Parts: sequence; C-alpha cells; structure tokens
Amino acid sequence: MLIKGLRKLEPSLTAKRLPLTSDLLSLCIRSLRSGYLSPMVDLTLECMFLLAFFGFLRCSKFAPTSSAYNPHHHPSLSDISLHTNDSLIFTLRRSKTDQLGISFPIHIFRLNSYLSPYEPLTKYLSARNISTTSCLFRGYAQNTIRAIPSASVQLSTAARLGISDQTIQVLGRWSSLAYHAYIRNNLNDLRRAHAQLGSI
Repeated sequence: MLIKGLRKLEPSLTAKRLPLTSDLLSLCIRSLRSGYLSPMVDLTLECMFLLAFFGFLRCSKFAPTSSAYNPHHHPSLSDISLHTNDSLIFTLRRSKTDQLGISFPIHIFRLNSYLSPYEPLTKYLSARNISTTSCLFRGYAQNTIRAIPSASVQLSTAARLGISDQTIQVLGRWSSLAYHAYIRNNLNDLRRAHAQLGSI
C-alpha cells in the first residue's frame, strides 16, 4: 500500500512516441517517396510502415529484432501471398493472443488512397526476386523498426474514424478464436476499415 501511494506521487511520464495516425503516416510516406536514402531502402521502409499500420502489427511480428535470421521463426517473403487481384495475405505465424500456435491471415487491400499498402508491397516483393525463404525485411532495416510504434496506437485512429469495436478487435487480433468465422464471412468490413484508416 505504501509503495502504491508513493507511485501516485510520482509525476506521470509522457509518451515518448507519437501515435501512428494516418496523418503522420502520410507525412512519412511522402518523405520516403520523394527520396530519403535510396530507392530500395525507401521502398522497404514504406512497406514496413504500411504493413505495421494496416496489420496492427508490432515490429517483431514482421521483422527480426536481431541479426540472426531463422526462417522457421521469423517472417519470410513467402509469408505474403496474392489472395485476389486486389488483396494480399500476410500470414502471421505466431502471436501472443494465439495460444494454440495457429497461423493468422492478415488481409492487405488495394485502396483508393495515397496510403494503399497493396501496390508498394507487390512492388517490393517483385524487387526482392530471390528465394521465398529469405527474410521479409532485410537486416539494414532492423534499427529502423524501433521507430515504428506499437500496434495498439492505431486504436486512436480507428476509433476516431468510427470503426466499430468489433472490427477493431478483429483488426488487432485481441479476441478469442472467434475471429476465424468473422474473417471468412466479413472481409468487406475489414476492407472498408482499411479504406477508412487510409483516408487522408
């Protein structure tokens, strides 16, 4: 009780990183597309930001956090596949909310938006025309992923845009295995949510 009381007297810490809102994401993407480092590095970073934003992903879910790459545990190029002519699937191999070790499909759509993730990701996959067991995002991007906020900060953007609590739960994978039925039957809801998130 004493410790709890003392903690209440401590000044509250301000957040070190800003939420990754669609406005902030748009500024980042514009900077990368105007030329930041090199064409391939810029494209890689763009894909990382867009995949993190629309997939509600933590950095460790799409890029190794160490220099040691293990294709059995870390995301590889083969984890992104064409689903339809205007959507991709990123297969999330494991998640802290996945107690049974069942892979989770994250749908990425072509959007009528400057922030559409479909085109950059397909361009990136074509440019990485090597073994599909290769690391999804190569080593030079490892230090950069620390700049990408936690997936939960997309909640502020999603809630502000009026996306339903149920859809936010599905996008963030914060529910039980009930998400399977929801995704199979309601992909259009997820597509509309992504379109709303990408609106600027």
